[in-house]
Amino acid sequence: MRIPVHIWAYALRTWLAAVIALYAAFWLQLGGASSAAVTVAILALPTRGAALSKAAHRLAATFIGATMSIVIAGFFPGEPLGLLLSFICWMCICVFAASYLRGYRAYAAVLSGYTVGIITVANIDTPQNVFTTMTDRVAAITIGILCVTIINDVFGSPPVWSGLDRKISDIWRDVREYARGVLSKGEDNPETAGALLSQIAGLREDIDVVGHDMADGRHRAAGARSAMMALLEMVYVLRRLSLSKCEDPIAVSVRAQCLAALDDEELEASTLLSRLRESELSRQNIVVGAVAQVQQAIRFVESKGLYDDGMWSLREGRPPARDVRLRDTKAFFFAGRNAFRVGVALSACAIFLVLAGWPASVAALTITAILCALSTTAQSPSKLAIGAIVAFPIAAASAGFVQFYILTESQDFVRLAIAVAPILIFGCLLSVRPQIAGIGTIMNVLFLVLLAPSNPQPYNPLNFFFECIFVAFALCVVLLATRLVWPVSDLDRQLAAVRATKRTLAASVSGDEESLPALGFALAARVADYVGATAPGRGSRPHVLRALLATNDLSLAAASAHLHLNQTSDDPAIRSGIGALQRVLQSGNSRRLYAAARSILRRTGGRQAASHEPLIAAATDLWATGLVLEDERLLIRHFCDYNLGDGLWRV
Repeated sequence: MRIPVHIWAYALRTWLAAVIALYAAFWLQLGGASSAAVTVAILALPTRGAALSKAAHRLAATFIGATMSIVIAGFFPGEPLGLLLSFICWMCICVFAASYLRGYRAYAAVLSGYTVGIITVANIDTPQNVFTTMTDRVAAITIGILCVTIINDVFGSPPVWSGLDRKISDIWRDVREYARGVLSKGEDNPETAGALLSQIAGLREDIDVVGHDMADGRHRAAGARSAMMALLEMVYVLRRLSLSKCEDPIAVSVRAQCLAALDDEELEASTLLSRLRESELSRQNIVVGAVAQVQQAIRFVESKGLYDDGMWSLREGRPPARDVRLRDTKAFFFAGRNAFRVGVALSACAIFLVLAGWPASVAALTITAILCALSTTAQSPSKLAIGAIVAFPIAAASAGFVQFYILTESQDFVRLAIAVAPILIFGCLLSVRPQIAGIGTIMNVLFLVLLAPSNPQPYNPLNFFFECIFVAFALCVVLLATRLVWPVSDLDRQLAAVRATKRTLAASVSGDEESLPALGFALAARVADYVGATAPGRGSRPHVLRALLATNDLSLAAASAHLHLNQTSDDPAIRSGIGALQRVLQSGNSRRLYAAARSILRRTGGRQAASHEPLIAAATDLWATGLVLEDERLLIRHFCDYNLGDGLWRV
């Protein structure tokens, strides 16, 4: 297998930063100097923005954890039971908070929790050393962060945005192929649409990191968000256009202009569609379906323009035409489960270690807390535990070989630097395969933790053996906890996505949803959660995915209708009938929705469409709501338990 040059460069940067950080910590005579090298191993990421983002969150979380360590130690001086209970409660709080966050923010939340274990619990018998341990750890982590930052800058670590550019461009090609199929044949494949929404929503974490990439990172991140939302909007519009008949002359014209926009002719397509809309609105008997199709096509072309603008902003670092703010879409259900699992695991571990009476068993509890907390930030906690179990024997054997064979002849730092190089470089080279990249990172971290380089270096085989036993014990506890203590199954994730989608539909129909971009992304993220939990061979249900997508279409159309109806409140005639129109939305009667859309369009009076954009948009959304209900009536009714008689959406 050929390893790219940038992976070799990443491995060498990591080794060099770890060695420099360790040397600086030795020179400053810090206690726990190995924390500087461990910090480098944790922050070792192939791209500059990712490393800086993780470093910033790690530093902030360390300060929070250090502060809580002093507070807890001050409240429970000389009271081991109270200190342990406080630590477990603090860990549960941090894990609960992390479950609502994403990426490195989630990592920072759990780091705030287990930092208390490293500083306070490790000194449970010597509380007078808490402050010294805290200052040494903060200093060591700061040194590690500075070394990573300087080495990445000096040796030209690649930016995140270039890789993100390639990812978005690849997804755009898939969206374009999907669009050509929908616009040419008028057929929509729910599985293809679900896969596209899942891929687009998966860009979120990379986009969050771009903000730390360069001085203009916030503009690049905003451009990437705008491009991502444009891709989502195009998929949603295409699904609505697929519901209209291909043989309709208006539909043929509309689809032709959308295809032209795909070939970068959006200016001409926009002009022709605007003329077509004016022509349809000037008719004595306005056909609401024709106007709505043209309006949907105009939205598609506008989204294509916003995609191009967002990509230009990502590449050039200039402010985009729009900046979309997105919210996280985590569930209380999973947050409570994670906190409960960590609380049970730490409590059981503490009780077992107390009864076992192992020497230095506090170290085992601290390691268990660290691994349990980190497992909750992974998509699959049990897979993370298995990956750590795979990496542990390699790390332990490597640390033992270096400590008791290579370093026994002399205390020379150069010998230490050369000895750790093959292991650290090998761990980094594993990142060439994304499927095993995590194992390499875990291996490097465990290797440095078990080696624990210090000045002078102790050579105590018994202590090393117990340290390995503690890590193995912690890994077993984490694996058992993830498998036995209220585990989250694929079915749980599917049900959570379905329940959240139903709640969103009820809120959208009642007019409670406010931000359309945030709503569009939240719905796509739930589709991604569902698709991720229904991989081939794990209980995939195509009819549920189809119902999920239809419900999303209905939610977006209803929320957009409420938004545009509120924007038309300056028109006295519309303002007096908004309540009735909103009740029509809640009725779920497609005929009434079509009639409402027709009545709104008649108020344009044949005047210029530009002066009645909110009216046309509201009519289009009412028509789209009716079209989705008409086409997927039975599916949505069974999926959402909708009673056509009383117009109530039950979740």
